[in-house]
Amino acid sequence: MPFEPWDDAYARSQVALAEERLSGLDALPDGLAAARAAQTVETLVGLYGQCLGRITAQLAEHPELLGRLAADELVGHLLLVHDLHPDAVEDRVRQALATLPEPPEILELSDTALRVRIRAGGCGSAGTEQAVRDAVAARAPEIEDVRVESGPADGALIPVDALFRDRTPVGGGARG
Repeated sequence: MPFEPWDDAYARSQVALAEERLSGLDALPDGLAAARAAQTVETLVGLYGQCLGRITAQLAEHPELLGRLAADELVGHLLLVHDLHPDAVEDRVRQALATLPEPPEILELSDTALRVRIRAGGCGSAGTEQAVRDAVAARAPEIEDVRVESGPADGALIPVDALFRDRTPVGGGARG
């Protein structure tokens, strides 16, 4: 039977289902069975990580191929889980932010924290903040602290003194 890859939507649903089931292990009434199941999952993940590590070590001689694999959403996440992703965290953060309609300005970036500035004004800034958080979480989940600041939109401010310069009505001088 030939391999048939999942589409991205189905892959995302399977990731969510796995996370839901893993987080539900603690709620099982039999604590011993829950602990055993969690240990089994950890062992399997460790084995798969070792296998994936051996594969990526072989692909180190072919960085373009490893890069293509890492660009795949599901494979990229698997590489991240095992700390095997070929792209540095800074590169992945920049790529994530570049996908946004109005990419924010990076103010600070470390291995675990990011501070950015988005343009202020208009509606939807809360949605923009969430979009920043979601984009970073998808590409660089090791960034635990995402701080989003609002700043003035370019050219949106009118200097106060410009409001009071010439109070002459349009079309002529004073009426009398």
